Amino acid sequence: MTLGERIRTVRESLKMTQEELGELCGTTKQTIFKYESGIVTNIPLDRLTLLAEKLGVTPAYLTGWGEGVPELPEKLGALAESFEQLNDQGQDKVVGYAADLVSSGRYVRPAEAKPRLVPFPHPKRRRDGFVEFRVYEQPAAAGLGNYIDIPGFTVEQYPAALAPEGAEFGVRISGDSMEPEIPNGCTVFVRPTPAVDPGDIGLFVLDGQAYCKKLVADPAARRALLRSINPKYPDIAVADESALRTLGKVLGHYPQ
Repeated sequence: MTLGERIRTVRESLKMTQEELGELCGTTKQTIFKYESGIVTNIPLDRLTLLAEKLGVTPAYLTGWGEGVPELPEKLGALAESFEQLNDQGQDKVVGYAADLVSSGRYVRPAEAKPRLVPFPHPKRRRDGFVEFRVYEQPAAAGLGNYIDIPGFTVEQYPAALAPEGAEFGVRISGDSMEPEIPNGCTVFVRPTPAVDPGDIGLFVLDGQAYCKKLVADPAARRALLRSINPKYPDIAVADESALRTLGKVLGHYPQ
């Protein structure tokens, strides 16, 4: 079974649509379709980890590294044994009773609040040769990490010739861990994307802390790392239980 087939099989077993899985992972229905159909096979490690988390399995299961199947919740496993002993009429009654319990609303778990999506406005190109970017004032730490939620911003003008094509917004950098490539205090230009390829520099939120780092794959440990350019800073390992979210790919910075 391929990676895409495993994603689809687990998703369908959870009665989840491609659109719902996409929303949980901060991406689109079309992207999930590409994963499941095999159009995209090189799924970044952070995206694979998030997919596994939302599907209730491990990254090892989705990739085939682990041969085990996802474990059913204990109560559901016990119910399955009895359910298999019933005839079609009895199974229909169980399904109908479960549907009645859901419809009553008395026994339904409260729905998890979905994250609020904040669209980024497109840069405004002016006739005088400058481009206006929204630059977020809360810095992305090139160092120990700063919390980022929905920070304040300013609208700043940059020479169009120095603004990378595809960049949608800017973020102020604090710290020297990405020096000399990205200086402390500069503004990085970011293209919003739910994932970046290993080796790319991106803007990430790991367990509530924002980082500007290089994404590195560690095949031996089957995990992702956030790496600094400055060698005095150690790699930040993305543990299985960590929540990693990609805000975008860094395309350049100013001043250069």
